[in-house]
Amino acid sequence: MSIIDNVLSYLDKKELKQSDLCNHIGINTSTMTNWKNRKTDPPAKYIIPICEFLDISPYVLLTGKEKSSPAETLTADEQELLTYYNKLDAFQQGQLLERAIVLSESAKTPLEQRKNTIFIEYYSLPASAGTGVYLDNCDKEMIEVEESSETSEANFALKVSGNSMEPRFHDGDLVLIKSQPSVELGDIGIFIINDEGFIKKFGGDKLISLNPEYDDINLHEYDDIYCRGKVIGVI
Repeated sequence: MSIIDNVLSYLDKKELKQSDLCNHIGINTSTMTNWKNRKTDPPAKYIIPICEFLDISPYVLLTGKEKSSPAETLTADEQELLTYYNKLDAFQQGQLLERAIVLSESAKTPLEQRKNTIFIEYYSLPASAGTGVYLDNCDKEMIEVEESSETSEANFALKVSGNSMEPRFHDGDLVLIKSQPSVELGDIGIFIINDEGFIKKFGGDKLISLNPEYDDINLHEYDDIYCRGKVIGVI
């Protein structure tokens, strides 16, 4: 059984409501419905909150089985893995479980069809292609992406918000960024202006929108401006 199947099973066993679980972990009921219908397991950041709500351990959520005596039921290798698992904090345990899920799914794919993947940092708040949003000090996590020349060069990823960079970048695109303090004239970069993050084309004294419906952003001496990096591709 998958993790989402185990979630539903324990909700039923404990006579708990899905809506209450959604409120507890901060998602819409439609998100839970999508997980159910698509047999998609919850992302790592929800594993621990789900366990807290269901009052079960991450091991139980992952396997659907209650542990008795580890020494009696686990092999030496499994016991060693459990030892390392118990040394992690709750968030790290959730990340480890998420990675285990990915590995178990990839194991179902024939070896010759498998693709190499790597992990890069992903910031939870988007860089705006329109109005700008606060970017610094936001939460970030590691996401797994297919290995390529672009993803190997990238230092982190951001989600595009808005349509001022269309037709090249669209609302919701995940862009790959190479960290660097400046970009060349005509390059597209991630810029912080007075604590707001933008994805724009660098025009020297202004930041340029590719969509003609949007005005460019003029840069002034009194603005607090710095470059976060160069956009090198889209996931």
